[in-house]
Amino acid sequence: MGCELLIKNGFIIDGSGNPGFYGDLAVGEGKIIAIAPKLECEAERTIDALGLKVCPGFIDPHVHEELTVLTNGKFEEFLRQGVTTTINGNCGHSITPYSSDNIYEYMAQKGLISRETKERYKRIIPAWTNFSGYINVIKNKGTNINMGFLLGHGTLRWSVMGGSKNRKPTIEEERIIVQLIEEGLEQGALGISTGLTYSPSKFAETEELIKLSKITKKYDGIYTSHIRNYSGILEAVQEVIRIGEAAGIRVQVSHLTPNSPAAFDEILIARKRGVEIAVDTIPKSSGHFKRWDRLLQFTVSASSKLFDLDRNGSLEAFETPEGRQKIVNKLKFKDKLLIINTADPLLENRILKEIALEKKLAVDELILTLLEKDRDKLTFCQGGLNRQDFPGTPYEDNVANNPLVMVGSDRIFGETDDPYAWYELFRQGAFPMFFGLCRQKGVDLEEIVRRVTSLPAQQFRLTDRGVLAKGKAADITIIDIENFGYPSNEEIDYRNPLTMASGVEYTIVNGKVALDDGKIKDVRAGQLLAKYGRIL
Repeated sequence: MGCELLIKNGFIIDGSGNPGFYGDLAVGEGKIIAIAPKLECEAERTIDALGLKVCPGFIDPHVHEELTVLTNGKFEEFLRQGVTTTINGNCGHSITPYSSDNIYEYMAQKGLISRETKERYKRIIPAWTNFSGYINVIKNKGTNINMGFLLGHGTLRWSVMGGSKNRKPTIEEERIIVQLIEEGLEQGALGISTGLTYSPSKFAETEELIKLSKITKKYDGIYTSHIRNYSGILEAVQEVIRIGEAAGIRVQVSHLTPNSPAAFDEILIARKRGVEIAVDTIPKSSGHFKRWDRLLQFTVSASSKLFDLDRNGSLEAFETPEGRQKIVNKLKFKDKLLIINTADPLLENRILKEIALEKKLAVDELILTLLEKDRDKLTFCQGGLNRQDFPGTPYEDNVANNPLVMVGSDRIFGETDDPYAWYELFRQGAFPMFFGLCRQKGVDLEEIVRRVTSLPAQQFRLTDRGVLAKGKAADITIIDIENFGYPSNEEIDYRNPLTMASGVEYTIVNGKVALDDGKIKDVRAGQLLAKYGRIL
């Protein structure tokens, strides 16, 4: 037998949850062509995986990389975690409908990209007018990982209704939204997503979401939800379950905090009575680090009616003392903001309220002083080094042992030319941290691998991914599992948004080695995925 790639002597964990075994794996034409305890193969290349674990490529069901890929398809942070596939367009934000200009405006208004990035994308990225057009742009650019996409309810509602309107859509608006969902699903989208703490999705009543989910169900799409946290975690999860039952649709609860173990129990109970439901969680996260200019943009985006923007989207208010005060008045959680990149060791990595008390200043006055004197790299952290909802502390038994729990990193929108403008820590290590938290509770390695491979593949109907088996896509990760990790609180450089995970030796995407003995290769072997093995 001949093959392009032969992986020998590894401990194979196939993603099914079954016990692992020592064996060899052969790859040809992007597919797995054989797995056995011992293979004889004339191989173009052989990788000796002695002492390493050979697993299916991991699937991250919750990221926001649909704009990042427009300018950078390298995705080193995923490859170094063993991730070969991501699901994008979560939390109600997506790349449709209508023109690319419309999407850039939505993203900029929501503070998800800067106004400068919006204008740059318009100059350098080919335009698109629908889901298929966007897919063609990405196919022409290439990507190192596989990507699937959801349709964002927030983007759809905002586009059709002319902004973030706190009302029901009219009959005509609803007809157009339905038409756009059908068009996107026919063109290869995997389902719809909502962000029910964000406008405009938060203005949608449950019945509106059920109606749209019934449309999505016709295409065997999925409904994913950033839940209505403000209504109570358990109650918000119950709303997702109600939508799943009423529409008969698969549902995914997005980035559920492990601090609400009763909500995880509720999901398991719903599954046992027939709701096709699963959940992803972020193992650990810092708050959001935002450079001063991005912090102000977020503040203005949240209170856009109070501020005047010039035709380029610049903030005129900041140019006057009165305008600056107006902005600072709208900043949330000011007392708890932490500051870094101050160039002053007496201020560095400290809370504003603490500094203000020391200097006998009001917090607002301190912020204005800092913005006047130290604007270059000054960065504010909202939420601290460890967020309370994703603290990275040991899981409760019922969370660790829940078979429906997968990991979703929730990687935020990145601006690849300006990564220090807005970032968080620890999410680039979501997979090794999830492995560590589950292993602490005695969960078998084979079960953990199942939850990050075949479980999300089943949820999103990626039928040719998620397991190592003959005929499946050759998405493979080879890991030194005892060294699979990410820096701790004590080890992390909080100024560095580019910290990567360690322990993955090889990541193979559709048969091509994208992470090769610890070195990133720009092979661009990723595919754009629809359901049931269809490649867009």
